Amino acid sequence: MSDDEALGLTDIFPTVVELEKYKYNFYDNVVIEIKGQELQNVNVQPSTGLLPWPASTILSQYISKFNDNFKDKNIVELGSGVGICGLVASKYASYTVFTDGDPQSNKLLFDNIKDNNHLYKNNSNYSNQQPPIELLSWGKTSSLEDFKEKYNDLQFQVVIGSDLVYVDENIDPLFYTVDKILSTSSTPSPAFYLSFLDRKNHLPTLQSVSEKYNFTMETIDLDTFLDYKPSTMSRMFVFKRK
Repeated sequence: MSDDEALGLTDIFPTVVELEKYKYNFYDNVVIEIKGQELQNVNVQPSTGLLPWPASTILSQYISKFNDNFKDKNIVELGSGVGICGLVASKYASYTVFTDGDPQSNKLLFDNIKDNNHLYKNNSNYSNQQPPIELLSWGKTSSLEDFKEKYNDLQFQVVIGSDLVYVDENIDPLFYTVDKILSTSSTPSPAFYLSFLDRKNHLPTLQSVSEKYNFTMETIDLDTFLDYKPSTMSRMFVFKRK
């Protein structure tokens, strides 16, 4: 416990989150502007969900480039954070649900979605005029059952996520969650698109866990859609139900 915490000063003087503005240009003339926190030191930042992570740009480029894979689909974004990928997907999707397990990030996410309503304003499927945000905990049956009950009239064909993999231990809860969400789909081969920086060689665990949940694992070649050189740790995969 820090001295400030011991003295109760963190309640009196809460952490001040300074936000930066970010503008992104993707394929198909997709332009979004969001607010997020500049990455400095994750050990002192109040929430990693406030950061625009690099892999979100990769996934967003893919969605905008190969948008036929997302058109008229019901889509769930896991670990939405500041919402970059979900916003791009919302331009093409029939319905998009943003989810995150960190309630600290949801106010900023709500504002970012609202500020980019040009992407989905012609979609009449949203009862509150913009895509919803749900608090969702990976691997938690009760959280997932609540989610499925709320959206029991929808079949989700696609799940997307970026920078969701940091430690091997979270991969099984992640795929448990993906499996439960896509189990509502009656369409063949519902898909999970994942981009991340492979900092600690998570590929063997991804392979074994995806097989456990009956998904194929296909590498997506970044050179087919990126017009810049990403980090050498950058990876992207699509997992399809067998």
